[in-house]
Amino acid sequence: MAHVVVNTTSPMAGRRLLRDVNRLLASGYRTTVDDDMANLDVRFEGPLGTAYEGGVWTVNVAMPQEYPLKAPRVRFVTKILHPNIEFTTGLVCMNVFKQAWSASYDLVNIFDTFLPQLLRHPNPHDPLNHRAASIMKHSEELFREHVVLCLKMYALPVVLAPRDLVEEGLEKRSSDLSLSDLLSDEDDDVASTALPAAGAGQVGH
Repeated sequence: MAHVVVNTTSPMAGRRLLRDVNRLLASGYRTTVDDDMANLDVRFEGPLGTAYEGGVWTVNVAMPQEYPLKAPRVRFVTKILHPNIEFTTGLVCMNVFKQAWSASYDLVNIFDTFLPQLLRHPNPHDPLNHRAASIMKHSEELFREHVVLCLKMYALPVVLAPRDLVEEGLEKRSSDLSLSDLLSDEDDDVASTALPAAGAGQVGH
């Protein structure tokens, strides 16, 4: 990065961005950085002990010229099922990227703290994916099942065989609400359709 032209409003801001990107790389995150560091693609693993454990997502971080005074825009490039993440665009709804952002935060905070907290504590009462939020409010167990199914479809590490796992999951859960229903971001009342068919077993967000 010795000859990088940094996309910031001042030399001081440019030095801060360069420092933060280097700190992110030193923390072990696999990161692709464009020439002016305006966009980063970061490999993010789901936190242990959650329904997202075992998943690997590419997260795009768009750096504003006003960084660190203004928060980056964070979105999931890899599809993820979460009430506070818009399924189509991957945009993240989190107050820390809005009013609560502080210039003392950096890129490592985003991936070490903010995104793990988001996946550990989804908030169905302030949703971007209204269908996922409705399912979660109705049944956290059913929501977890569909998170895992979506993870197997989109976010498994490449060394595994996601297609086989998805087909197996779809066969086992064919009596439940379909994944395509969940991924449609419509604010419907799904309480009556979210339950498995009578007699169908549930597995253990």
